[in-house]
Amino acid sequence: MINLRQLYSQPQSQWPDIQTADNRAVKPLAPLKRLKPKLNLAQVALGEKLFHDQNLSRDNSVSCANCHEKRIAFSDARTVAIGIKNQPGNRNTQAIFAIDHWTSFFWDGRVSSPEQQAIMPIENPLEMDLSITEALIRINSNPQYLPLIQKAFAKKKLNAQDLGTALAEFERSLPLPNNRFTEFIAQTTLQPQRAIAQLNDAELHGLHLFRTKAKCMTCHNGALLSDNQFHNTGLSFYGRKREDLGRYQITNNPDDVGKFRTPSLLMLNQTSPWMHNGLFTQMLGIVRLYNAGGARPKRPTKFNDDPLYPQTSSLLHQLNLTTKEQNDLVSFLEML
Repeated sequence: MINLRQLYSQPQSQWPDIQTADNRAVKPLAPLKRLKPKLNLAQVALGEKLFHDQNLSRDNSVSCANCHEKRIAFSDARTVAIGIKNQPGNRNTQAIFAIDHWTSFFWDGRVSSPEQQAIMPIENPLEMDLSITEALIRINSNPQYLPLIQKAFAKKKLNAQDLGTALAEFERSLPLPNNRFTEFIAQTTLQPQRAIAQLNDAELHGLHLFRTKAKCMTCHNGALLSDNQFHNTGLSFYGRKREDLGRYQITNNPDDVGKFRTPSLLMLNQTSPWMHNGLFTQMLGIVRLYNAGGARPKRPTKFNDDPLYPQTSSLLHQLNLTTKEQNDLVSFLEML
């Protein structure tokens, strides 16, 4: 029988090989670090005030902080975001950390920079529902903002680019994940024996499964625990009440129907419910979904000739994990 504790008491470079669904080499687990360690503190201060300003919503009732709460990794613990007049949004709110590690933003990857992302909820009719033009009028006519703007940008009035820059710089200042997993992974190179001693047997087995039989690192790899790509897990609800066409709404590419950006698994325990639609509240439910090979809805007869009917990713297939293996995998995921 394999002695996992002995195997994983070595530096990570000597751990068992990572297994992926397509036999592709992926980035190993690694500590998450800031890509821009030196921040403009004046812009951070301005961005923090903007982030918490409810006057940037049409009816002065909602700020960025309403959907991104500090106590839960700047997520909101709701199935979907709630905007002005308690309007439900379309998708689950994602946590905010390490924003410069992402190559695209939102579940559908509609923009490529954090500065672009930061201002879009202001104009979204289901979120803050305020034009950027009106938002800038409100900001620039508020005397409380004048000294912050002058210090951050050496001028008296913000423009749209400045608004995005300040909000993004504040988001860069938010803390990186700090928990048992991050402490563990930081020690795996120089102090591997000390690192592995922190895991109980179930968590250790779960780590091994995550890297091998369960093939989780096919998509959840590297320091971010995301491949920054888009995949279809079968949860688009195509042709049904909760339909969400995902990345197709941005690209108009039929191959993108039902695809969503791979979320980071870091801070997993603070960001429930999960998936783009907030469908899952129990970690074991997600493990069972992937153990079954993802959701694979049967194509209704009325969609026989529909070229847009989505296909679940070929990267997903039945894993045949035992009940114990599923539970141990959950034990490891709960560390994240």
